[in-house]
Amino acid sequence: MESSFGKITLDDRKIIVGIDFGTTFSGVAWAETRRSDHQTIIETWPSGLETQEGMSSPKVPTELRYTAAGVEWGFQIPALVERHQWFKLGLSERQQVASGQKSSEELTIDYLQRLCEHLMYTLQQKLGESILRTIPLEFCLTVPAIWSEVAKEKTLAACKQAGLNTTQSDILLVSEPEAAAIYALHGLDPHGLKIGDSFVLCDAGGGTVDLISYTITQLRPILKVREAAPGTGSLCGSTFLNRRFGEFLVQKLGNEEGWEEEMLEEAMERFDSIIKKQYSHSSNTNGYTITVPGLANNPALGIRRGRLTIKPAEIKGIFDPIVQKVIELVKDQITATSREIRAVLLVGGFGQNTYLKECLRTSLGSSIDVLQPPNAWTAVVRGAVMMGLARSNPKLASVGLVSRAARKHYGTELSVEFDPARHDDSKKYWCSRDKLYRVNELSWFINKGDPVEESKPSRIEFCERQPVNKGSVGTVTLTVWCDEKSRVAPIHKNADGRDLVTLRGDLSHLTPSDLASMPTELCADGNTYYLIPGTIEATFNSASTKYVLICKGKRYDTITAEYA
Repeated sequence: MESSFGKITLDDRKIIVGIDFGTTFSGVAWAETRRSDHQTIIETWPSGLETQEGMSSPKVPTELRYTAAGVEWGFQIPALVERHQWFKLGLSERQQVASGQKSSEELTIDYLQRLCEHLMYTLQQKLGESILRTIPLEFCLTVPAIWSEVAKEKTLAACKQAGLNTTQSDILLVSEPEAAAIYALHGLDPHGLKIGDSFVLCDAGGGTVDLISYTITQLRPILKVREAAPGTGSLCGSTFLNRRFGEFLVQKLGNEEGWEEEMLEEAMERFDSIIKKQYSHSSNTNGYTITVPGLANNPALGIRRGRLTIKPAEIKGIFDPIVQKVIELVKDQITATSREIRAVLLVGGFGQNTYLKECLRTSLGSSIDVLQPPNAWTAVVRGAVMMGLARSNPKLASVGLVSRAARKHYGTELSVEFDPARHDDSKKYWCSRDKLYRVNELSWFINKGDPVEESKPSRIEFCERQPVNKGSVGTVTLTVWCDEKSRVAPIHKNADGRDLVTLRGDLSHLTPSDLASMPTELCADGNTYYLIPGTIEATFNSASTKYVLICKGKRYDTITAEYA
């Protein structure tokens, strides 16, 4: 098949799709591997049930509404009606969100299904259905860096159920701040950069605020960076401003005669679309007005002729606790890098906020620039496409990531002979097989803060003992332990760590001849045991970890991982 693109083959033409599934807004972008320098942001969205187009925006609201006529999503939902929103937060066990009869996972599936349908419609319009059928699609999905492995797995499972499947490769999970950083760093003025320069990126979105820092290690032929410190973050995005504003209004007006829920909904709409975006130190000295029809005049409350005037000081009181949390996160990240920081790059929806930028500048002083890069609202999804292109073909990398900084200690517990010089005496136990004291000791894949190179695995070796008279081997089970609090990786489990994931590897494939070739050991209990050596290999990627079991020289990528 020939076209203006030349000979089309599956090997040299792919479509890389980036999806930024956000708390308040979601974005989709794509690029072809053969035109990797050109990205397309989907900017036309359905605004009615009967049309696929109608509303122009770089992002679409992450909202759903179920009606007798069907499911409405994004811009299809009329103003001032009830809807499901912020359900992304419910995927994290740290923040449960009440969503009526449907779970957060179900809402996510329904939403992403419609997002996927619109993506396919858009690609068909741009490329043609016959061409689209011949080109593989690879998906890159962004997730908050602060999310647990369980929350990431929930999101990944929801995406697959929604139809975001690919036959060529797995869905690539990437952390939101890393994706944003790849895009923002690529857009910096190269003439003003030098090796050793360090930057903090603050991805302030609707639900989460994620921070990550990088130091430049190479300028040419492409920019290369390494993570300067373990990333941090918290649930303090702009949705929490909305909640504080709602609580403020209910406390101020909830007892007034004539107060209705519809007033709150309309006021929240005005706050979200206008007041929140416009507020700054000097933007409005007269206050902000919202309509409160039906409420009597009350000069003490600021109500006159059906309008409430909210004083700038009151808006400041709503903003400041959330903004202060972000400032503290930024300062902590700067301290953790132990380097001179040249600039803080603000991206994400909340990252565009003028007041947040002003407060950061005041707090950090004149020695650190606070910058809002172009396209800051879509930096995450644009960076996701760039990372997907690099995964598809390393030659397409726009920014090279030399290493990340481990956010936790990762390891597993192995039984070893008790050593009074190293081990806690209270942890020892008597082993009847060996007729000696043993102890469970933590062996670590990697320690918190250590550099983690892309696609370079860390290994832990173990030895499974199998009684010769049993004749067969079943399942090997290991539990990965993580600890993000301890400064130094501990020898024994403590209250700072937790079970992360249980790995189960099936060794029933080992034949009698395999076992016969294994070394044996006569133990103190009088029984002879096969010594079956194995290795667990962990590869830490942007927002996921791949575990592989190696036994008798064979690699088992299908090891079962059950996250706690």
